[in-house]
Amino acid sequence: MLNYSKLRNIEQKEKSSPYLTDVGLDFYKEAAQHIRELEEKIEEEKIKNPASKKLILLADELRNTKRVWENIFERREKKIVLAALAAIRGGKAIPENLTREEKIFYESLLNLLKENRKRIFESHYKEYLIVRVLENIPQFVGSDMKKYSLSKEDVISLPVEVANILIQRGAAEEIKANF
Repeated sequence: MLNYSKLRNIEQKEKSSPYLTDVGLDFYKEAAQHIRELEEKIEEEKIKNPASKKLILLADELRNTKRVWENIFERREKKIVLAALAAIRGGKAIPENLTREEKIFYESLLNLLKENRKRIFESHYKEYLIVRVLENIPQFVGSDMKKYSLSKEDVISLPVEVANILIQRGAAEEIKANF
């Protein structure tokens, strides 16, 4: 079970290590439970004696515990973000000692970074798509203001917007060019 002293020890380890320290899979759940227990003790003490020194000490412990917990979280969060950046740039895969919540965060972050890279890098030089036409299409004017008259089995390079509309309607399929 966690207590303030154990939390301070974890905080010191997180400060002194560039890597995530082993806090256990359920660290955040246990820390939240410890905070709830402190809050319950404070409520009990308020009922017993609202002017007691014990109430002041418990309130201080709660405030300090929350501060330490937040410091641990922020340090670990930074390490996870840096690890995800390193992984997306070709570095080491998943870091060690992630909690359950952190694993979810790490995977979400990786996916977000991958999507962003794909959107940035592919959209700038992928202005045209090569498609194979699957059915005869009556003449139309594309978003580029050009007239198109397409027949079944035509293979053509089209502006992305035009190609995507045809692909979505099932009238064409993208051909991946490897050059």
